[in-house]
Amino acid sequence: MTGLTQPVASSDRNSIGLGASEISGSRAVPRTSGSALAARRPHLPRLGILNDYVRIPYANGSSFASQFLYREFTKLGSEVTVVGPRDPKAVVEELPPEHICLSSVPFRHHPGVHLSMPDRAGLRQLADARLSLLVAQTGSALLDAGVWLRRNHQVPLVCVNTIHLPAVYDVLLPQAVHNSPTLHRFLQQRVVPWVERANVAVYNSGDALVVLSEGLKAYWRDLGVTVPIHVIPRSVDPSVFDAPVGEDPFPRQAKRGKRLLVVCRHTREKNVERLLNIFAQHVASRDPEVTLTLVGDGPDHDHFKGIAEKLGVATRCFFPGEISLPDIPTWYRHADVFVYTSLSETYGQVVSEALWCGLPVVAFSDGKGVSDQVDVESDGYLIDPLARDADSSFGARIVQLLSDPEQLQAFSTRAENKARRRSDPGRCVAAYQETFAQAQEHCMLTARPQSFLQRVGPLVHMAALHSLLAVLGCIRPPATVNRHGRLPPRWESPKLPQTADSLKSVPSAA
Repeated sequence: MTGLTQPVASSDRNSIGLGASEISGSRAVPRTSGSALAARRPHLPRLGILNDYVRIPYANGSSFASQFLYREFTKLGSEVTVVGPRDPKAVVEELPPEHICLSSVPFRHHPGVHLSMPDRAGLRQLADARLSLLVAQTGSALLDAGVWLRRNHQVPLVCVNTIHLPAVYDVLLPQAVHNSPTLHRFLQQRVVPWVERANVAVYNSGDALVVLSEGLKAYWRDLGVTVPIHVIPRSVDPSVFDAPVGEDPFPRQAKRGKRLLVVCRHTREKNVERLLNIFAQHVASRDPEVTLTLVGDGPDHDHFKGIAEKLGVATRCFFPGEISLPDIPTWYRHADVFVYTSLSETYGQVVSEALWCGLPVVAFSDGKGVSDQVDVESDGYLIDPLARDADSSFGARIVQLLSDPEQLQAFSTRAENKARRRSDPGRCVAAYQETFAQAQEHCMLTARPQSFLQRVGPLVHMAALHSLLAVLGCIRPPATVNRHGRLPPRWESPKLPQTADSLKSVPSAA
């Protein structure tokens, strides 16, 4: 919003916590411009993005969303600074020009993941950056750095909900106790509610909460979030997903018209084991030509391959590993149906990408991001995951679509047209501009002097929680991730070479 007074940064920078107070065949689908939505423009000469990765080691939707904000607001004239944990393996080419790296400890189970820790030098850099606003694209205790900055230096804070904890907490559990009903009952009834209450307190310490679906807006409001909640679906990058389609990447055994595709991290939270069981029992048994391709990598990649072997469908399940983002649209365009059984999504970016590429979707109804994207019997099907016949119904819808080319084509056309309206980048940017403008106003109206404990409390919370997570990360052995070395996009450009070998090794700038 032009003319909005910028929040005043404290002049005391010397002590931590002591500050003052289109590929679409022959048809072109027009996109909506941000200006058409009449969003107010916030005054953002310096925008900060809290992200769990300053160097992004592998594909993940949350960081891609941060990269989108980084590029779009840079185009709009903001100086954008990325704030996150220091990664010892970072090289200059992988880092944004403006970044602040906090001290970190490794999350041993998941190579490439580091947990931020508050340190005097990093926090001083954060304060001295004199940010106009900070957007926290993280589900970790890195959020506390944003709360600290707001309480000590009156910088508006916008939090983005990126994790649905009830569906993802068991990624930390070793296989030996993963199936323990007693342990899950304790975690679901005691631990998860406690962590979510802590999240509510953090969100209410900011100026706005961005969620990715209407279901999550209701979820957090019911849990006690009182700050304004904005629903902003993620966008799809046309420069990547409207690029020319490459050659067919599927194995020769994958017959056209019979190709199922899923793109996700290979970790238990994505419910891949259930998908493999559905494929074996309710799809492969009914159609001998259908194949399932599982693009991605992660801690449970080898476990899932073993499940396919046990189920007797290994020759019909393909595991190409993680694929570079510029190559992903080619997989979507050469597939026939996108299948998704994850119940852990705050959004489900891969569902948007599949629909954008004209790929019908069969998925479980999650009441959150996936459910918001799929129009039942228009561009896909949603199955109640708790129904007694859920798995057989899921398989039946897949077989139905693959056996009816006319319906498949009609779904494909509607999927692409709808996704291009919903996931239009201009609409997303305009919504964020409006949210940021409101957050600046909210901060000016509600920021109050804080006690010493209130000012240092977020730093203590961050250090304690991330220390605990670092210990828990040692319970399971280190996972193999991104074994082919295929790199995600850098901050400035969605394009990257496919393997790490194409990057020169240079000293770390982090």
